[in-house]
Amino acid sequence: MQSINVKTGALVIGLLILVLSVFIQSSLSSAQNAESEASANKQLLLDFFAFEGSDIERMERFLADDYVQHNPRFLAMDKFTGASGGRAWVEARIEARSRGGIPLVDLGGIRLRDPVIMMAEGDLVTAIYKGELADPDKPGETYEAFAFETFRVRDGKFTEHWDQVSLKEGWMNVE
Repeated sequence: MQSINVKTGALVIGLLILVLSVFIQSSLSSAQNAESEASANKQLLLDFFAFEGSDIERMERFLADDYVQHNPRFLAMDKFTGASGGRAWVEARIEARSRGGIPLVDLGGIRLRDPVIMMAEGDLVTAIYKGELADPDKPGETYEAFAFETFRVRDGKFTEHWDQVSLKEGWMNVE
């Protein structure tokens, strides 16, 4: 009777070890997949801002058909174009140019190259950029300023975008 209990106990322990081993392997695989996805999403963001093709080529390569833009200047152009999704990004840029070059992204001179911080978690990726801007209270001096770009990614394309661009009085007036 006792040898049956020992055999049963050994079998239960063996099964527990097997289940735990499968669980650990699955967890490691999931962590590796998440890290790989985060790296791919970071590279996608870098590639988007380094891309040198046309607006249409950029849209086709990087923006999902159901792309959602949260930059209020792009959204204002959408009211004129009536476009939506990825196509709205292209049409907003065309509309802004046709109106004399209205700036859709006004970062005061901060360049969207060489981010100082990149973060990715789940389907979101963010880059933070640093620049030196003229200090309005101290002529001839500058201060550090930062800009961010955040995208949601699905199947290797951007589906949503946020940044810090705001509407300022007279932003549509081009000198």
